[in-house]
Amino acid sequence: MEHLLIPGTLDELEQVHAWTRRQLDQALVPAELQHNVLLALSECVTNAIRHGCCEQRTSKVKLECCVGSGEITFIVRDRGNGFAPELVPDPTHAAFLHRPGGRGVYLLKALSNDSQIESSTDGTSVTFRFSWK
Repeated sequence: MEHLLIPGTLDELEQVHAWTRRQLDQALVPAELQHNVLLALSECVTNAIRHGCCEQRTSKVKLECCVGSGEITFIVRDRGNGFAPELVPDPTHAAFLHRPGGRGVYLLKALSNDSQIESSTDGTSVTFRFSWK
């Protein structure tokens, strides 16, 4: 399992993208799937930084990557106040179509083969898996 610990600022996203590309290359993730993985991970990390860390450099986001045969799994953790994933509005509903933001949870579920969000007042952990073959 590979790990990356970053400060809770959006300045770190380029480092996250470079780290993720290395994981994708090492796992031999098919080229046609790599964009979806990068988008899902970028959404998760951005949400962890904005909402979990409140964009504070002293807060941290932990990323983990686990590679299996024909699959790659990521875990993104923050120590924020948490949220209720089931209360996030559906961004495809007419009332929310033009709202900026609010699409991360939807994209994660739509892009990955499997995803789980565990959130409490001690933080949030998002696990998602992509598989091929």
